[in-house]
Amino acid sequence: MNNKVYPMPVGALESVQIPAQSQSKPRKGGTNPKVFRSIMYFIISLPLTIVYFVFMVTGLALSIGLTPVFIGIPLFFAVAKGIDYIVQFEQELVRSLLDIPGPGEEHRSNMQVEGAGFLQRMKLGFHAGKFARNIMLIMARFVSSIVFFSITITVVAAALGLITLPALHQIFLQTMDLNILENSVFALFQIDWTLSQQYISYVVAGFVVALIANWVIRKLMDVQRRMLFVSYDEGQQYSI
Repeated sequence: MNNKVYPMPVGALESVQIPAQSQSKPRKGGTNPKVFRSIMYFIISLPLTIVYFVFMVTGLALSIGLTPVFIGIPLFFAVAKGIDYIVQFEQELVRSLLDIPGPGEEHRSNMQVEGAGFLQRMKLGFHAGKFARNIMLIMARFVSSIVFFSITITVVAAALGLITLPALHQIFLQTMDLNILENSVFALFQIDWTLSQQYISYVVAGFVVALIANWVIRKLMDVQRRMLFVSYDEGQQYSI
């Protein structure tokens, strides 16, 4: 029988602990939003938010107006549940755009009660604090979607316009004999640059604006994430 004790190699314990440490850290790759997907998100979010706002206002108004005929009470709970689904959909959409893992199953409360009726399940699934938060979120999204849409379109159009300005100038000049650079900045300040130098300056300015637009869209997406109480930590949500 061999009773000899072999020493553990140097660094073996650290190599065993490294995977556990790497799993506990949030992925840094998910901290940078995908700019092109974020641009599409801000463009599409404006009509979506209008639909959300109309649904919320119309549903709540109908439920309050129909309360005397009893149908308003279940309609109110149904609208509240629909608003909750809207907020969850927006949160999942932001997570998918930013590659953030969703919360674990232990964080998802199951509101289905066996043997309970429809109205009872609605009552059990209703939380006044969460309902008020969802109302404020949709109202904030309605305002922010207009602002974010305007900023996104402005910075993207400015960058693309400056980059494609030389090509557009040649197209208009060759097809319609229209000089769109006749009253340009160089002519205004009487800067005697050749046409090629002006083209290069416009393209360089366009790339600079594109970098600024990239930074602005990332910041807007981060504001959107915080507004919807989405955290980068796995399975962790912001508290109200």
